[in-house]
Amino acid sequence: MSVFDTIRIAASGLTAQRLRMDVAASNLANAETTRSQANPQQPYQEQAVVFQAQQMGPESAAQGVSAIAIVNPARPNVRTYDPGNPDADAQGFVTYPNVDVSSEMTDLMGAARSYQVNATVAQAAKQQALDALDLGKA
Repeated sequence: MSVFDTIRIAASGLTAQRLRMDVAASNLANAETTRSQANPQQPYQEQAVVFQAQQMGPESAAQGVSAIAIVNPARPNVRTYDPGNPDADAQGFVTYPNVDVSSEMTDLMGAARSYQVNATVAQAAKQQALDALDLGKA
């Protein structure tokens, strides 16, 4: 595996983890959103990223990662009795999104740590390539 394969793998990880952080941040921001833009009668729907291994090149055995889909997990929405809320139905219940805030925060922290590790790997591979060039000058 070449230094460039290592950088490509780390770059694919950076891209994937950034998307994972964006989705988790969106879920957290909309944890209390009772109306979605797509359907004002429904609350925001939680999203999750689906990843898949990706071949880094036709001649390379190295594998990175890519996001293949953003899906809505099949978890029921939360109904809360709040008759004073303008989004309450005829029985006084408000339907809130199915976002688990603690789970999303855990996912966000894991994605941030993975992003940091991939950035470190890319930096180390870059430094290794620069060191190899310096050896060639001597």
